[in-house]
Amino acid sequence: MSVNEGKKILLDAFWSSKGWKDGAVTQENFEIAKSQGYMFDYPKPSSHSASLEKLKQVVSAVDARDVANAFLYSLSTRALEYRSALGSYYYALAIPPHSLDVGNGLTGESHCYLCGWYAREENPNEYERVLGLNVFNFERYKWGGVRHTYLDYVLFDLEQFLKLPKVIPTDKDKEILTNVLKCVGELEPYNKAGKLRDLIVSRKILKCNKAEVGVILNILGICGILTNRDYPSYDKCFVDEYERDPVEMKNDFGYPVNRWRACDGVDYSRLEEIFNLKI
Repeated sequence: MSVNEGKKILLDAFWSSKGWKDGAVTQENFEIAKSQGYMFDYPKPSSHSASLEKLKQVVSAVDARDVANAFLYSLSTRALEYRSALGSYYYALAIPPHSLDVGNGLTGESHCYLCGWYAREENPNEYERVLGLNVFNFERYKWGGVRHTYLDYVLFDLEQFLKLPKVIPTDKDKEILTNVLKCVGELEPYNKAGKLRDLIVSRKILKCNKAEVGVILNILGICGILTNRDYPSYDKCFVDEYERDPVEMKNDFGYPVNRWRACDGVDYSRLEEIFNLKI
């Protein structure tokens, strides 16, 4: 049995050349992927308050320098499971103390519109059972994470991060991030994040595809490096889900990058604070 067989099973379960799949695998393949830490049983339901308390404990075990190093390390290695934790960590740090916010009440007490918590089913159907935590892990390995503003993903992501060996980035990794951010200065003032993503891809600054670069930019927004005065990152002003949507329909990015323009530039003080990197 290959040590990467579980990873292949996970990726093949959710993705093909035609796009998304439903995640179904044979019991034999599930057990292989599970034994290697790539797939998981459906998690036990956890209340909103219990999930927040658990997240607090997990965050306290994470070292900010390790998270930053992991993100940088992923840029040259394309080890995308190391990339995701930066967004999850800084989102988790910013979540304020709060009670369950049910927003307009349409979903009862199954979802918090502030932190993104969702209630798990006591008796999930087969489709929900297959997705479980597995779709989270698929997204970590496929794109470097997607749901960095959903409490359940953040908690899972950071728990998995703590299991990874610590890594040290190289000068090449730092150069890649520097070159990514230098692209901002080549844009027209009111260009949006999509233009930045396309420029980064066209320059072949790192091995990637458009979806991966989109995630990188979203993460840099969450941690406060790509943001602006009116729509700051979560550490400065934690907004609920109603305030995060872009003002236009055609915008694939998450808050605050979906409000960012090239004229907003880069927060270099935040860059130095997180990565100890000066440009």
